Amino acid sequence: MIKLSYYEYVLTPFTTLNAVSAGLPRRGALIKVEWPQGFVGYGDLHPWPELGDTPLDDQLAALKKGRISAQVEQTIWLARKDANLRKKGKTILTAGEKVRNNFLVSNSAEIVPGFLDELKRQSYSTIKLKVGRDLAAEATAITRMAAAGFKIRLDFNGTGSWQIFEKFFSGLTAQEKVWIEYVEDPFPYDADTWADAKKLVKVACDAPYEKVDWENSTKVPFDILVIKPAKMDVDKAIERCKKFNLKATVTSYMDHPVGSMGALAVAMECKELYPNIMLDAGCLTYRSYQMDQFAANINTTGPFLSNVKGTGIGFDLLLRDLPWQKLN
Repeated sequence: MIKLSYYEYVLTPFTTLNAVSAGLPRRGALIKVEWPQGFVGYGDLHPWPELGDTPLDDQLAALKKGRISAQVEQTIWLARKDANLRKKGKTILTAGEKVRNNFLVSNSAEIVPGFLDELKRQSYSTIKLKVGRDLAAEATAITRMAAAGFKIRLDFNGTGSWQIFEKFFSGLTAQEKVWIEYVEDPFPYDADTWADAKKLVKVACDAPYEKVDWENSTKVPFDILVIKPAKMDVDKAIERCKKFNLKATVTSYMDHPVGSMGALAVAMECKELYPNIMLDAGCLTYRSYQMDQFAANINTTGPFLSNVKGTGIGFDLLLRDLPWQKLN
């Protein structure tokens, strides 16, 4: 029988994180998993009720009664990957192919003079912009990013409508559209209207993943699958990419640095195993929050992870000294 412990944390965003978030402090829980064979690994449980996840308190209460949610199951799965590396004394840098990450911009107001020049200096090539709150300002940001030569990923988080999206996208110039790699969750999922959006631009599916009729469809109305290991069966997602000829990107869940590093380990493994499927990753989302001790332990060189302190996903001493509470 495995032993489970948890540690609750609070993350403070620098700004409103997306079109469905109010920008308030966010709660989550780190999970320590101990297996009888002496394996110990760590994962992150960071629900987004705004996106349909079961709230944290409910998931922890269920777990104390022996009921494991799909999200907790993924947390344990990630913890096992971490434990396997720790047992061997290895880090995620040995777990797969080196991957490039996009730079996440949660609010278009962040794009001030000199901002894009600095990203270029750091060797970033792709920016993911959260959109849907101020379309006029976001259109201006797209103009600036395109002029600077960045590949652009737009994430609407399923807000708005087909009409709003069509009007917004039609207002962009041909030169700006060339730089848009894809649009993620352009509006609430509907196979027919998403198919219409796909005629205008490459579309990526994230939150509506479970709403897709995977078993009974011969094609799907998008081009790219956003794989979030924090809540998604990665092996099944890859099989669906193969079946429907989709590209994929692995991203973290705008969660704790432990979650970001767990997702990055999966991104590196997938890049090594499926190089023709995987696009650049998006696993540095911990930077959306005020820095804590964990974030300070992550070393990057521009869009790449350059070093990890400790074994597995890192943070050995920090994780050891947390006041863990038993779940079972």
